[in-house]
Amino acid sequence: MADATENPAAPATLEPLPSTEPKRSWGDVAEEEEEKEKEERKQQQQQQTANTSEDKSTAELDVEGLTIDESKKVNKFLDEAEDSSIKTVTTGDTPYTSATTFEDLNLSPELLKGLYVEMKFQKPSKIQAISLPMILTPPYRNLIAQARNGSGKTTCFVLGMLSRVDPNLKAPQALCICPTRELAIQNLEVLRKMGKHTGITSECAVPTDSTNYVPISKRPPVTAQVVIGTPGTIKKWMSAKKLGFSRLKILVYDEADHMLDE
Repeated sequence: MADATENPAAPATLEPLPSTEPKRSWGDVAEEEEEKEKEERKQQQQQQTANTSEDKSTAELDVEGLTIDESKKVNKFLDEAEDSSIKTVTTGDTPYTSATTFEDLNLSPELLKGLYVEMKFQKPSKIQAISLPMILTPPYRNLIAQARNGSGKTTCFVLGMLSRVDPNLKAPQALCICPTRELAIQNLEVLRKMGKHTGITSECAVPTDSTNYVPISKRPPVTAQVVIGTPGTIKKWMSAKKLGFSRLKILVYDEADHMLDE
């Protein structure tokens, strides 16, 4: 018989599983809130500083002071075209006067058509207005023209060559010597475009590649009225008696300073 005082079996108890979330103390929460407040205050201060700087810059900007006082300008030539400072230097008395229009140069209708229709010109540039009367008007004299790139120097000597040539004479009458092959080809393109309505013939004397090379001995004598080329090729054609200048009327050295340097 069992003892009546013995304890019955203790019922089974379920213990809760340990939590995977780390236990946070009140101190951690307080630190996070304090850092968040600091960051917000920092952003507010930066925004206020930026607004203050912008207002200060706006207040200091004197719009009226930005207006240019014409009476205080020193270098007024800076407002003018690049070739506006070109000056004419001559020796002795000269009958030449500057041209304001291309009609003042007494050009043929064919050349005027080339200037206005093909080249889309409206009026002479400064270098053209000064030098073209000297190039086109007798007595013809030696001329040195110096101006910046893009001022219209090419038009000056191309128009000079076209105006001196007699279209009825089938012989070289104008020669332009260039330091490089590329410049010679470029000048020839301008000449053919400007002289499109004149019937004047032209030829380019430059080194050719091996695919298009023709021996000098097999070349016919040059009859083109305008020849543009490089010194080496022109000398070879002359030595081979394929190029003569007994009828030459005008000689042009383009970029003569570069050729003298070389």
